[in-house]
Amino acid sequence: MLSHKWKIALLGILLLPTATANGQGKNDTELERQRAIYKKYSPDNFDDGGEISHYVWKNFPAFFLHDTIARTNPARPLLEAPSRELANLSVEAEGEDRSLESYVTNSPQVDGMIVMSRGQIVFEAYPRMQGHDRHLGWSVTKVVVGAALAALEHQGKVDMAQPVETYVPDLKRTAWEGISVRNIVNMASGIKCLDSEGYQNTNGCIYRYEESLGLTAQHNDPMETLDVLRSMERHRAAGTKYEYVSADTFVIGMVVENISGQPLALALQSLVWDKIGAEADGMMMVSPDGRAAAHAGLSARLRDIARFGQLYTGDGMGAFDAAHQADLRSRNGIRFSPQQLFQLKERYGDDAPTHAAWQWDMIWADGAMFKGGYSGQGLYIDPDKELVVAFFGTANERGRSNDLLWVSRQLSNSGLFD
Repeated sequence: MLSHKWKIALLGILLLPTATANGQGKNDTELERQRAIYKKYSPDNFDDGGEISHYVWKNFPAFFLHDTIARTNPARPLLEAPSRELANLSVEAEGEDRSLESYVTNSPQVDGMIVMSRGQIVFEAYPRMQGHDRHLGWSVTKVVVGAALAALEHQGKVDMAQPVETYVPDLKRTAWEGISVRNIVNMASGIKCLDSEGYQNTNGCIYRYEESLGLTAQHNDPMETLDVLRSMERHRAAGTKYEYVSADTFVIGMVVENISGQPLALALQSLVWDKIGAEADGMMMVSPDGRAAAHAGLSARLRDIARFGQLYTGDGMGAFDAAHQADLRSRNGIRFSPQQLFQLKERYGDDAPTHAAWQWDMIWADGAMFKGGYSGQGLYIDPDKELVVAFFGTANERGRSNDLLWVSRQLSNSGLFD
C-alpha cells in the first residue's frame, strides 16, 4: 500500500499540466481557436464561407435553436467493403484529373464523403471533420421532408392533387390558394420567391423568409414566417415551370405537421428516421417561434444521410409506393425548360438531367437523381445501380464549393457499379 507521502507525490504528477514546446497545452490551443471563431461569428458573416462557416456547419445547434429528431430504434449496421479500385479511379474535378481519393483528401472544400454500393460502404473519407460529427445539410433537408410527405401519401393520408389549403387552412385567401400539393413539392408553385434572388439580398423575398426564421441577420421589420408566406405573390401559373423556391419546402413541412399533428422533428422521427436505422439523433433548426426550418435546417451524421439515401435503392422503395417511384422517374415530374436544359448541357453535355420532382434538383433519364445544398452538401442516388453518394462541404470565402456532384455522376457512369 502506498504511503501518504507517495500518494501526495502521485497526485502531484497526475495534476501536472500537459505542455507543448511553447508552454501552452494542446487542448488550450484548440480551445482558444474555437473561442476565436465564436468571437468572429456574426449573423451577417456565418455563411460567407471559410473557417467560420466550416465551424458553424459542424456545430449548428450551438448557434441556433433546434429540435431533436430522436434515434429510437437500434442503429442499422453498415457493411464495409473498401474498394481500392474506386479510391484510385481517375475523376475530373475542378479542372484537373486525379484519383477520387486524392481529390477528396486534398480539396479544402470537401469535409466528408461516403459511397455505398449495393448496401456496402466502398469509400469513406472525413478529411475535414470526424465521422461522428453532425454537419448541416442545408437544402439536402428538403428531400427528407419530401420523403415524409411521400410516406404520408403511401399511407393514404394526403391526396397530392388537392389544393394546399386543404391541409394548411392558414393559406386560404393568399397567392398559395388553389396550388396543388404536387406542384408545391415539385417546386412548380409559381410563387415569386426565388432563391436566385440571392440569400444576401436583404430586399429579396428569400431573405425575408429566412430572416423570419432567425436564420439570417435582421435587416427588415420583424415578421412571423406565416405572415411572410401570406404576403407572397404568384408570378406564373402553377405547374408550368420548375423554379427553386425554398418557401415551397416550408409549406410542405406545414402539410406534414398538420396531417401528422406533430412538430416537424417528431413527424420526421416517425416517418423517416425510425425507418432508416439511424445511428444518431438528427437535429432540426427551429425559429424562436418554434417554426422548423424545413428547407435547410437538418444536421446529421454523414452515414445517416447515406442510410436515408438507401430508401431509394433496392428494397428501400418499399417505404413508399410505385406511384412515388413513377413520379421520380418522370410521370409527374417537371421537365426543365429549354433555357434550363441549355445551361445544364453546358456542364453535362448529352448526359444532362431532364427534370426535377419531389424536391430533387436533378433527375436523369436513367433514374439517377441529385439533391444539393448550399456551400457544397449533396446526395446522389442511382436506384438501378443501388449506388448512394453523400457528401458534406464548406465553400471558401470566394464562394467556391466542391465538385462532388460532377464527380458523383462520373462514378455512376464509370462502369464500376454496373
